Amino acid sequence: MINFIIGAVAGGLAFWFWGDQVRRYATDGTRSIRGKAADTLRVVEDTADSALDRAKEQLHSTLQAGQDAVRPRTF
Repeated sequence: MINFIIGAVAGGLAFWFWGDQVRRYATDGTRSIRGKAADTLRVVEDTADSALDRAKEQLHSTLQAGQDAVRPRTF
């Protein structure tokens, strides 16, 4: 328990001393990383959209074939 209290006090003092630098790095230093993450999410979105479109087309054709198979033929 005493180790937890010492760790909390040490963490609080470190953040009080270097808090502004940590906040500045979190906003400015990670800008390029956040941009890359946004680009990656855009690529994932495009890939998911195309995969869903292909699945939708395949499902539609499969259901159409099933309907044609069970529909009575007229002569």
